[in-house]
Amino acid sequence: MLPLVGLFAAAAGAQQTVPLTVVSGYPPTALWIETFLTHFMPETDRLLGAEGRYEIDWNTPFGSLTRPGGAFEAVQYGVADIGIITTSFHSDKIPLYNISYVTPFVTTDIGLVVRTVSELHDRYPALREWWSDYRQVYLIAAGLVDSYQALMNRPIDTLGDFRGLRMSGIGMNLLYFEGLGAVGVPSPLVDFYSNLSTGLTDGAIVWPEAIVSYKLYEVGPFLVDARLGAVSSVALSANQRTWNSLPAEVREALLTAAVVYRDALARETVRRSNQAMASFQSLGGTIIPLTEGQRREWAATVPGLAAIWTADMERRGLPGHDLLTDYMNTMRTNNQPIMRHWDRE
Repeated sequence: MLPLVGLFAAAAGAQQTVPLTVVSGYPPTALWIETFLTHFMPETDRLLGAEGRYEIDWNTPFGSLTRPGGAFEAVQYGVADIGIITTSFHSDKIPLYNISYVTPFVTTDIGLVVRTVSELHDRYPALREWWSDYRQVYLIAAGLVDSYQALMNRPIDTLGDFRGLRMSGIGMNLLYFEGLGAVGVPSPLVDFYSNLSTGLTDGAIVWPEAIVSYKLYEVGPFLVDARLGAVSSVALSANQRTWNSLPAEVREALLTAAVVYRDALARETVRRSNQAMASFQSLGGTIIPLTEGQRREWAATVPGLAAIWTADMERRGLPGHDLLTDYMNTMRTNNQPIMRHWDRE
């Protein structure tokens, strides 16, 4: 990251150029990166172009400058100005974003989830302040998982069939299978294919769009339609020093574009998820539906993740109980098909 002071065009009245480097460990073909390119950047450019005083010189080395979990540190240490953060890699540092991970079987409405997490930042300023410990400024919470599913290399007839099987996954979602007797194998998404093809794991905890885009249907032809739930798995953040150096007009444009990005990503996630479920079947995959009774039975086996999360948040000086209650109240107000009321345990 280069210092911004002195890099703006010097000519009085001329349009000033602001260089910004944006990073992610994932390539441009990943949906959440593609949406950044097709919505965040153009919206920022449109807003600034209307005034004509500033333009952004975008540098986007997606998939090359950092590893999949490295964007957070790249922004923290000034290697980049903006990061597209996969929050599940950093639950020890930014634990709020596990709130949807610790409340499975509540909703598959990804738009509702990300709007709710965004609203929590407005109600609880301490959530924004948390980022400053890592020299970052929170921009928006987003998500690309409308519902985690279980992709398997063998058919599953009953919940008992999961016992002893090994599941690829990231973070908290591995614990969804603990009560069923399955073993979680922490792995990045890019390793799921090889894990299944080599027999390292028997299944993967994944969302429909990724099944098709990463060709996981080739090694996992059975999808257990568990509808484990939508999660807020992405956040945009800016390096604090960069942010403080930016003109107010540029900061405002970036924040406005962030909301556009969040909502566009949610809409596209739903569209592609529906498309992916159809494509999975057309490519020879088999969808195994679970009854509502089976889903309720499964939900009851999941460890008390929300209680553990709440206690951890409280230890960190954040209102974990209130956050969880507000989150669940929003789900209830929106009549979501809740299988387990996590805040009432």
